Amino acid sequence: MARVPLLEAADLPEEYRYLFTENDVGDAHIFRAMANAPELMRWYMRYSTRLWDVLPEREREIVILATARALEHPYEWHQHVRLGREAGVTDAEITAITDGDLAALDDRDGALVAYARGVALGDPRDADHDRLRAHYDVGTVVGIAMLVSHYVATGRTLDAVDVEPETAFVGWTP
Repeated sequence: MARVPLLEAADLPEEYRYLFTENDVGDAHIFRAMANAPELMRWYMRYSTRLWDVLPEREREIVILATARALEHPYEWHQHVRLGREAGVTDAEITAITDGDLAALDDRDGALVAYARGVALGDPRDADHDRLRAHYDVGTVVGIAMLVSHYVATGRTLDAVDVEPETAFVGWTP
């Protein structure tokens, strides 16, 4: 059970209700918990939206899945398995991320996973940076580091308020 109330749009001051009605937050517990701090939720959503533009959708989901797996964070994993599939990440690729089997991924995807894992665990390696840099410009690499860091912070926030997935956990393997 979450440590904070899981709010609805109607629970918010009028000026913040659009965060639920104009965005696709659905019944996601993450946003219902964040709604307890509506101004911060607004800025969180703006920053998240901007970071989501760093990479094409499929690659972004690979980074988020790799981050969630490195942290062994069930909520983010649970949410992004579905989003990853919708973006074209295959079950075989999801399994490779789960198992840390970078050889099962193409070089770009393997570079994304290795780099995301290193950043998420606080141990980014020069070789992983260089491998990623072979596929992306410097600005994009910095953006990827910021995307990973954002999901580390998101996971820690969810842990702090004890938010769990809305439905039964999908598991680490598809």
